[in-house]
This record gives sequence, structure tokens and C-alpha cells, in this order.
Amino acid sequence: MAKEILHNVQRCPRTEIGSYLDGELSPTAELELEKHLATCPPCLDELNNQKEMLLALDFAFDRADEIELPKDFTRVVVAKAESGVRGLRSKKERSRALFLSLGLFSLIILGLGAEAGQAFGNLSGFGRHVLAILGFIIHLALDITTGAVVILRSICQQVIYSQMFLGLLFVGLFVIFALTLSHLGGKFKRF
Repeated sequence: MAKEILHNVQRCPRTEIGSYLDGELSPTAELELEKHLATCPPCLDELNNQKEMLLALDFAFDRADEIELPKDFTRVVVAKAESGVRGLRSKKERSRALFLSLGLFSLIILGLGAEAGQAFGNLSGFGRHVLAILGFIIHLALDITTGAVVILRSICQQVIYSQMFLGLLFVGLFVIFALTLSHLGGKFKRF
């Protein structure tokens, strides 16, 4: 008997109860849920809780006509909101914001309870993966740069120390010198 109740609690269609109340279930799904509600007290309690909530909302919205807002209510609220916003300009406001943020963070940690260790473990695992990827990218760029420097250095050493390079250098300089002189010579003939 206890195993059967535990089995029913684990398979409870609590997500379907809202759809049941809204009339969004198909007739077969509705029949299956009604059969389940007859045997599952937790689901029946959930159904009654949701019915009570819907009745309370209906009652609250029915009475909304009794509340009259002033005609300039929106303008007054916007003006007060804009005049009350000062930003985080002073050191005192920044320290208050930091204090509130730390307080909210500690409330979140307390809310997580035993799950906090797992959440931070997942976060640190994610951080390790990001750092590993960044490390790989940095090492790849470093290896490519080192390889390019080694290749360029060996090419430059071969070119500089070869006699052929010196010959080509002298020929190139001679051609540049000759072209410059001929160009200058042409200008002097005009005068």
C-alpha cells in the first residue's frame, strides 16, 4: 500500500491540473485525470488549492470596480518615480547598493540550501572550461607566432648570407642609381 501511494505521488500529473481547470484537456486526458484524482490525495489537494486561488482571484477582480483612482494617478506616479531616481552618484549610495547586493546574494545562497554546493560546483566547472578554451587559444596564437618567426628568421638568414643575394642587391642598387641619374640627367638637359 505504501509503495503504491509513493508510486502515485511520483507520477502525479500536477502540471495537468491547471489545464483541467481551464478546460483545455481532451476528453480522454480529462477522464484519466479524474480517475487519478479519485485515488491520489496529494493531487486532489492541489486541485482544491488551485480552485480556491481562482475563486480568490475572481473575488478580487469583481471588487476592482469599487476602487477609484484619481484621473492624474499615472502622471503623479511617473513624476514621483523620476524625481526619486538619483542614480548611484555618491559613495554612500554605492556602498548601500553593494550591501544590498551582498544581502540578496546571501539570501539566494540560503535559499539554495544543500544545493548551493552543487550550484557553485557547476559554476566552477563552467569557469574551468572557459579558462581551458582561453588557454588553448592563447597557446595556439603563441605557437603560430613562434613558428612564423622561426620560418622568417631562417629565410632571412639564408637570403642575407648567400652570395647570390649580395649580387642581386648590388645589381638592384646599380639599376636604381642608373635610373635616378638618367632621370636627373633628363631634367638637367632641359635647362
